[in-house]
Amino acid sequence: MNAIAPFKCLLACVTATTMCAMMTACSPSRTPSSDASSTAKRPASTVEVRRGGITPLSSSSAGVQVAPVFSLTTPAKGWFHSTTDQGAYVHAGDVLGTVGDQQVTAPVDGVIETVAQDNDMAADYPLFSIRYGGMSASVDATALLATIDPDQPLTGRFQITDAQGPTDCAAVVNDGVATPPSSAEDTAGSATTAHGTESTRTLQCLFPKDVQARPGQNATVVLTATAVEDALILPVTAVAGRLASGQVSRRDGDSFATVNVKLGASDGTSIIILDGLEEGDMVSATAPNLTPGAQS
Repeated sequence: MNAIAPFKCLLACVTATTMCAMMTACSPSRTPSSDASSTAKRPASTVEVRRGGITPLSSSSAGVQVAPVFSLTTPAKGWFHSTTDQGAYVHAGDVLGTVGDQQVTAPVDGVIETVAQDNDMAADYPLFSIRYGGMSASVDATALLATIDPDQPLTGRFQITDAQGPTDCAAVVNDGVATPPSSAEDTAGSATTAHGTESTRTLQCLFPKDVQARPGQNATVVLTATAVEDALILPVTAVAGRLASGQVSRRDGDSFATVNVKLGASDGTSIIILDGLEEGDMVSATAPNLTPGAQS
């Protein structure tokens, strides 16, 4: 009996192991759909509305071109007086004239091609057209300009694909020659350019003349505005919309509610929240689905 006992114990262990294996084999396997269901039931990740600094910018790809003649316009309504003649070669920083008590200066070296007559001018009226003897890239700056002070200066950097860079723009100027409006009363504050209308605002990044570049090359241009301090910000991935207004999913207890928000400038990673949320609010890290019929 003592010799049989160990054998019975071994037999019992083998039987139990076999039954466990059979039960495992018969149990339903985990499918991708059950994984997705499990993931869907997990609590949504959230981010907090916080205060911080942000440097508004826009990044675009563009083709290298011979810089088109560009315009300098009035910074504000006022009496314009020119101190420069047509055909003159001017240097960066030279005073070309005045509008009221504000000086109009040349952003780069170039030739003055046209000069407006002294007059009481509307804001954004073209005063001088200047030919720059270098290359440039024109980029769509509509979104950036819509979210910053219109008088705010812009700087830029560019990288020519598989070539020199990154390099600072010599200046950021209007794209093309502004056409004098037929009526200052009708078009004060806007200008039509050779490359578009007020609905699309394009700017030129003028390349320094010592940069080796030729028309037809590609470049990436980043335009940057003055940094904004102490603003309410969120990651752009949490916001549906980028220009003026959008939506977020704000946490409300155990659920989320879609909230309309007023948006400010962005740096491509974060975006300023001007209205609709408060510091400390928790929102879904994923922007709400705005597809018609979708549930928020």
